Amino acid sequence: MGAKKTKKATFPMPIKRGSCTVKVYEERKPAGTYYRVIFHICGKRHRVNFKTLEKAVAHAEDKAAEMSRGDADALQLTGHDRLIYVRANNALSGFNIPVDTAAEEYKAARELMKGGSLIAAATFYQLHHGEQLTRKSVADAVDEMIAAKQSNLAGNLHLADLRYRLGALKNAFQCELNSLTPDHLARFFGALQLAPRSHNNFLRAARSFFTYAQKHGWLPKESDLLARVEKRREKSVPVEIFSPAEMAALLASAKAELRPCLALGAFAGLRAEEILRLEWSDVDRRPGFVEIGADKAKTATRRLVSIADNLALWLALAPREHSRVWRHSKPWFFESIRHAAAAAELGWKQNALRHSFISYRLAEIQDVNRVALEAGNSPQILFRHYRELATPDDAKNWFAIQPNGAANIVPMKRAQANVRCRR
Repeated sequence: MGAKKTKKATFPMPIKRGSCTVKVYEERKPAGTYYRVIFHICGKRHRVNFKTLEKAVAHAEDKAAEMSRGDADALQLTGHDRLIYVRANNALSGFNIPVDTAAEEYKAARELMKGGSLIAAATFYQLHHGEQLTRKSVADAVDEMIAAKQSNLAGNLHLADLRYRLGALKNAFQCELNSLTPDHLARFFGALQLAPRSHNNFLRAARSFFTYAQKHGWLPKESDLLARVEKRREKSVPVEIFSPAEMAALLASAKAELRPCLALGAFAGLRAEEILRLEWSDVDRRPGFVEIGADKAKTATRRLVSIADNLALWLALAPREHSRVWRHSKPWFFESIRHAAAAAELGWKQNALRHSFISYRLAEIQDVNRVALEAGNSPQILFRHYRELATPDDAKNWFAIQPNGAANIVPMKRAQANVRCRR
C-alpha cells in the first residue's frame, strides 16, 4: 500500500475560538520558510514569527483562546485606554464588581430606561426604598387600613365602598406598595373605563389610601402616585321626580313585598342602600319615626325620619315574614323595581323616589334645615337641586297616596286629594 496523503495547508490559515480569529501566514524567503501569526488587540496589529508551522498554529490557538476568554493579559492595554481602565477599576473598588460586569449592568439599565438618567433612577429608588420606610404589600396595606376604619366604627356603607374600590387596587397590584409608580396608577385608572362620577369616587378612595400609607411610613411623604390621574368633570344630571299619579301607578303594579320599600323611598326619602339594610325593628323602635342607624346610613350618621300618615298605612299592610324589610338580594331588589315600572308603563328615573320625597317635603313644610336632617343631606345641596320643583298642592297629593281600603286600618289625618292605589 502507498503512503497516506496529507491535506496540503492553505494560507492564510484562520484559527478561530468563539468570535475571535487569529491568522497564520506562510512566508517563503531565500533563507528559508517561516510562519507568521497575526492578530489584533484593541485595534493594534500584532505579529509573531515561528520557524515551524506546528509552533505557529499552537501559538495562534492559545492566543485565540485568550482573546475569546477576555483574559486581562490578552488585552495589553496601553496609553489612554489603560488610563480609562485604571480609573474604572478604582471607581469600583469596595464593590467587588469586575469592570466588565459593571459595564454589562450599566448597558442593561440604560436599555431598560430607554436612555434615561441612572442617577434619576437611583434617586427614585432611594426615595421609595429608604431605610425609614416600612416595606408593605399593597394587599396588606389595604387590609390594615380597612381594619383600622372598622375599629373606628366607620359606617358599613363606607367600609363596603372601600372594600370594593381598594379591593380592585389590591387585585391589580400584587406587589410591594413602594414599588408603585405614577405610570402604574395611570394605566390602572385608564383600564377601569369608568364614567366620570365613578372615576372620581375611585380616585377619592385611592387618594385616601395613599395618604393613610404615607402617615404610617409605608410610602414617602414626597410621593404622589396619582400625579398622572386627573379628576374628571361630572356632567350635571337634572333632578327628576315622579308625579303623584305615576307613583300611585308604580305602587299598584308592585308586588306586596316591594311596596313598603317603594313607600319608604318615596315618603321617607330613604336611599336604596339604606332600605336594603333596614330592619322592621328600625321602623317600630320609635313610634312615628324610622330610625336610620349609623351602621345603615351612607354618611355613618344616625338620623330619624318622620313617618307620614300615608307611609304608616303602607307599612301597616306590609308582610313581615323576615326581620329585614327587604329579605331578598340587592340584584333582586332592583330587578323587582324594573318589573314594577314596566308593568306601570313608566320609564324609570334614577333616584327619583328619594328626589321626589325631598322635593315634595320641601314644598310641604318649607323648612330646608328640617328636610336636610330627615334626608341626610346638607341644606346647600337641597337649595342647589330641589327648590321649587313642586308646589304645596303637589305635596298634598303626594303624601295622600295610600293603599285602597286602608282607611279602616290607620285613621287618616290627610283626607284632601287622596290618590288611591289598587292592591
